[in-house]
Parts: sequence; C-alpha cells; structure tokens
Amino acid sequence: MSSTVMRHDFQVVSEAQYVPLARRETAKVLTDWGMFEDVVDTACLIISELVANVVRHATVLSPTAAVTLAVEEQAALVLAVADAHPLKPKPLPAAHDLGGRGLLLVDAPVREVHGRAEVLPETTTGGKRIIIRLPLAPVAA
Repeated sequence: MSSTVMRHDFQVVSEAQYVPLARRETAKVLTDWGMFEDVVDTACLIISELVANVVRHATVLSPTAAVTLAVEEQAALVLAVADAHPLKPKPLPAAHDLGGRGLLLVDAPVREVHGRAEVLPETTTGGKRIIIRLPLAPVAA
C-alpha cells in the first residue's frame, strides 16, 4: 500500500455544465502542485471524460460526482471519480458503435504512459469508484 503525499477532494454536480468546472479545478490543483503541462492536460482529459460519463449514465442515482486527485509516495498521480450508480461501465464499444467513446478517451492516455485503471465498489453510496493511476516517473520501454 502506498502513502499519499498530496490529496484534494471535491464534488461536482452531475450536470453537463459542471464538467468544465471539474476540468478547471483539476488544472488549478495540479498546476499548483507543480505538475508538468502534459500531465495536467492528460489528467484534465481523464477527469472530464469520467465526470461526463457520470452525467450521461449515473445522474438519476448520483446527483453529484466525487473527484479525488492525489499523489502517492511511489510517484503516481491518482485520479478518481465516484458516483452512486451501482452499474459498472460497459466494455469499450466497437469501432462502428455510435457514442460510448468516453472510456476509449480515458484508456488511450492511460496505456500510453503505462498507467492503470480499476473500478471498485463505493461502499458508502453503493456505487462505484473509477481509479486511474498514472506514473509520474518515466517508464523504461
């Protein structure tokens, strides 16, 4: 288990007009923490897509989304979005499907930097928490 060095939690209303708020809050916090611009951009894309997924799929049971930004001792940036909807995200869509690109947009940058994603049950709400871990140190190829 790794120790958290820095952490910031915030709530965002599960409505489309609040997705940019989540993106701005993420950018501000990570910039204040001294993150490189490319890390901030990647994190903002991921948080925006995860919050947009809450808006699209979970609003009826989750009027807010809980966002966590953290840096772990082992040089990982942790991005998490939790909602109160019990259903886990569907598998990634086929190339010809309409919609459903949010998780593809999250998966690509996570893989690119050798990060990882997991979906865990959120015991306090009965929903789920999607956790993304991005290494902050270069990974040898």
